[in-house]
Amino acid sequence: MEYIWFLAAAVLFLYIWYRQNEARRRRLFTERLKERWGQVPDQEYGEEDLRRIRRYFERFRGGEYVLDDITWNDLDMDEVFMLLNHTNSSAGEEALYRLLRTPCTDLSVLLKRDRLAAVLAENPPLRLELEKQLAAIGKNSRQALCDYIANLSGQPCRSNGFHYIGLAALAAAAASIAIWPDTGILALGGMIGFQMIVYYQQKAQVESYFSCVSQVVRMAVHGRAIAALKDSEALSEYLTPLRASVKELEPFCAKSRFISAGKAMGGSPFDLIMDYVKMLLHTDLIAYNQIVRMTKDKETAIWRVTEILGQLECGLAIASLRSCLGQWCRPQLTAGEPPYLHGEGLYHPLVDRAVPNTIYARRNQLITGSNASGKSTFLKTVALSAVLAQTTYTAPGVSYRAPLYQIYTSMALRDSLQNGESYYIAEIRSLKRILDRGRDRLPVLCMIDEVLRGTNTVERIAASAQILRSMADMNLLCFAATHDAELAQLLEPWYENGHFSEEIAGGDVLFSYRLKPGRTKSRNALLLLELMGYEETVLRQAQEMAEHFGQTGVWSMDVKERAHGRASTEIHRDGDYSSRGRRELNAPEPEPAKGRR
Repeated sequence: MEYIWFLAAAVLFLYIWYRQNEARRRRLFTERLKERWGQVPDQEYGEEDLRRIRRYFERFRGGEYVLDDITWNDLDMDEVFMLLNHTNSSAGEEALYRLLRTPCTDLSVLLKRDRLAAVLAENPPLRLELEKQLAAIGKNSRQALCDYIANLSGQPCRSNGFHYIGLAALAAAAASIAIWPDTGILALGGMIGFQMIVYYQQKAQVESYFSCVSQVVRMAVHGRAIAALKDSEALSEYLTPLRASVKELEPFCAKSRFISAGKAMGGSPFDLIMDYVKMLLHTDLIAYNQIVRMTKDKETAIWRVTEILGQLECGLAIASLRSCLGQWCRPQLTAGEPPYLHGEGLYHPLVDRAVPNTIYARRNQLITGSNASGKSTFLKTVALSAVLAQTTYTAPGVSYRAPLYQIYTSMALRDSLQNGESYYIAEIRSLKRILDRGRDRLPVLCMIDEVLRGTNTVERIAASAQILRSMADMNLLCFAATHDAELAQLLEPWYENGHFSEEIAGGDVLFSYRLKPGRTKSRNALLLLELMGYEETVLRQAQEMAEHFGQTGVWSMDVKERAHGRASTEIHRDGDYSSRGRRELNAPEPEPAKGRR
């Protein structure tokens, strides 16, 4: 009897300790959610993580306009995704990635997202409770949630008959102890071992799908809790369909205690006990087989719950982004107007202490400027403002007004060793895809950095001028950056010129990163070489070559040595080479010197 009281006291102590520990864990988690709000997320993702998250977008890409891979990589959108990724569940994480890859061309959808973000920003208690429920669903780092759901519905339905026979045999062995104690104990021990062996064998066969079942169950359970949130009238357009969908998944909720109870490495006594109970009674395997059968009938409802939970968490991410940005605005988006873009105080959210710029573009823009003066960052800023405006209905800046665009870039291309393509081939393919879209009904916003830099100067300027000229007749707004001053002059009738410049102070180059009207008149490549400590002889001769070319249109090595009669190689604008020195061109060869044979 004393042992019974001791055991009861120990169980009570463990239960109280477990409840206190859980209460402390929930309190700390709530405080962490409050601290994270409006802050830059600290979670980093590797290539494998991003590939997993991308699966939902790839599965439901459809035929709608999306940011292609070139544009996504040019704009560093993986980094932008991580900046926005204030999500706590796989459904939200994958939905956010898909949202950023699919700039919206339907203004009503964007206004709906804006309303959701505004409600969550203005109601902290509701927002916090929503975050708790989504965090309880959690993220799966092993495989995409969308793949789990699709694969789960294709699993064969297994019978639970073998598990029920095992349970009956286990109960019979336990009951036999009262009649044949010694034999009964041996039989019970044998059945316990048998149950554990069978458990691990069958668990290994379904383990890759078991976490998916847990995820679906958690979505059903916590989706029901979200649908029942108080003061949720403002979210009724989301919660009403969610409530109907989770009602269809109530059988999942009924099985949830068998799936979610116990964690292999949970650390609490309760979790440890429940793990042993599952090994003996196979409760989670039985529930798994039942849920697989339900999934085939309820797959539509599962996808609907996944989509709604993803939309809610995207609203949280947008609201948190707005709180994180120093300056932001709701864009003014129009339809049916000629291409234009008006942006005041636009800045790049990934750049520390970014310098804002204002642009009023009613026609194509040609941006010139010195090296490192800010041309490429400006192009990325304008394009990213358009992407965020058409995905999150948020623009980093004072104001943003433009039509709904298809957004394309051709900026940070590379040679493709895998495809056997040179840089130039990659460039012309990239530009061709923009030209192909330039006559669509929906206008195109395109950013081009250093047109055709992968080929020679003469053909680059000729081809670039004609390509950019053709864009002036298309339904697009082009922002092109170039170092070629010739393009700025050739395209002036069709392109408005802007430039970035620098100042020299104290032996250093200072950039303002402010867009200014007109063409640039400064060059700093040689100056940067000087500041980096290159030899004076190299710099002087390079400067002399540049000045000679500017005056004559001819490239010449060792310009000053020509005055002393030494040989010099020249390259004319047309590419012809000539060797000049002591003798004139076409002069007769001098006679050989006389001497002994």
